[in-house]
Amino acid sequence: MTKNNILEVAFKEINTENGLFCQFDEHHGILFLDVENSFNEDDFQAIENLIEPYFKAKGELQGVIVNSKKFPYWSGSQNRSQYLNFAQNNHHKFKKAAFAMGGFFAKIVLRIARGRVHPEIKIFKYKQIDKAQAWILPSGVAIKH
Repeated sequence: MTKNNILEVAFKEINTENGLFCQFDEHHGILFLDVENSFNEDDFQAIENLIEPYFKAKGELQGVIVNSKKFPYWSGSQNRSQYLNFAQNNHHKFKKAAFAMGGFFAKIVLRIARGRVHPEIKIFKYKQIDKAQAWILPSGVAIKH
């Protein structure tokens, strides 16, 4: 690509009523989630609606970045069940999962998840989105903001 060829990347974005911001970069196959509260059923549905057409058309996504001040705990046993079902049904859709978040609980949960889920997992500090994105993208690919 020459200097005169500018890559225009279109993002699909959704804000849920629960405060979840989802941004999907279809060109690079990266899903970004900015999490404020525990996930709920509507959040899971919004995420699936964003990624499912891409997954069916092109297969596995490059990755997902979850940005949150702390691990997005579940709120009750029903919510925990939804969370675990969503993870079980969708983990194979991503090559890599980057968690940019604080708190020690994230490290514990992610240590347990390693080896049990498909994506390669890496933890970054909260708001280190550029580092997480660089880790997910293939070598030599960069997105300018």
